[in-house]
Amino acid sequence: MIPILLLIHSLLRKLGSGTNLLTKLATLRRTMKTRTCAFSSILLAAALLLPSCSVKYDMVKFKAVGIMPAAPTPVPEIEIDTNVTAGMMGGAVKSNRPYNIQTNYLDDTFTFASAEFTTVTVTYADGTIDPGVAALKLPMRFQYRVYESPNSMAGGVVVVTKSRIIQAEFPGTISRDEPFTILIEGKFTKDDGTIIPFKIREKYDLSRENRTESWVDFVSAC
Repeated sequence: MIPILLLIHSLLRKLGSGTNLLTKLATLRRTMKTRTCAFSSILLAAALLLPSCSVKYDMVKFKAVGIMPAAPTPVPEIEIDTNVTAGMMGGAVKSNRPYNIQTNYLDDTFTFASAEFTTVTVTYADGTIDPGVAALKLPMRFQYRVYESPNSMAGGVVVVTKSRIIQAEFPGTISRDEPFTILIEGKFTKDDGTIIPFKIREKYDLSRENRTESWVDFVSAC
């Protein structure tokens, strides 16, 4: 409401002090009607043009090769964040280098206090280590936070399950669209001071998604 009043006040001042009130109001009415019609025209044009817009996918996805053998001690889970961005009305949905390594560990026992990472490397097939890992200030330590997961039960009852989660992120550590091997070493610290070391070595392959779809199909899939 305040912006509308300010607009009216501004328009009245521009009309000059010599014009009588009725003339001012008539002019104001014509001005606001013109602006409303212009805005409606923009909305109508958008509604007509959007269905003809297209969305182009140019994405990279990384997936661990094989099945990681069961570890005798707890280890974090690894995810690769490819920094996907999307246009609002058509355009491109694409991955953006460099990519990030993310890890998480879900603790249902409420005893894990933190995770400390001492080694993080990304090695490509030609033996090159990604230079992004050199920028990490290791060791890096991450504390737990409480994670809540709502679950719908019979009768419409929602039960919230709580646990601890330790999340970590290592930004800008993957700069190539190529297969690579991740090596992560560190340790968990529990509330009672117990230390649990961990070591993860996983090989990742990549797939590409290059396709085009209509903006309407893009929105309906959201």
